[in-house]
Amino acid sequence: MDKKYITLFKELVQAVAVSAETVMEYDRKKGDEKALETATIMRDDYQNLFETISNSGDDYSPTKVEAAKLLVGTMIMANQLQDKINNLNAAMVGYRDDLIPKLQSIIDEAEDDEQARKMANEKFIIKEQK
Repeated sequence: MDKKYITLFKELVQAVAVSAETVMEYDRKKGDEKALETATIMRDDYQNLFETISNSGDDYSPTKVEAAKLLVGTMIMANQLQDKINNLNAAMVGYRDDLIPKLQSIIDEAEDDEQARKMANEKFIIKEQK
């Protein structure tokens, strides 16, 4: 097995363990003991898998159970990345389609600061969606 995959797997299981820690903190704040227990088990599983991979060094090759954990971890991280991409795309659309045109129109059309402020007060209103 290629060393780069071993490194990738180590980074992946570390990221999943950190993600589980974040979930644990959220569950603690909510007082959800069952969810906290589940997240703790997940964190421990991935920390243990990290140790297994690290201790095996260049000779690491996943067992069937470890491959399943790596698959689940990969799916979790892929979903988190997709969520981040979706959020960044939504932000980009907001900048490109809302803020930039409104600010540009103020720059292009306002004759002075007073008019710029008036235009800003008219343009930068969030209408409640029903």
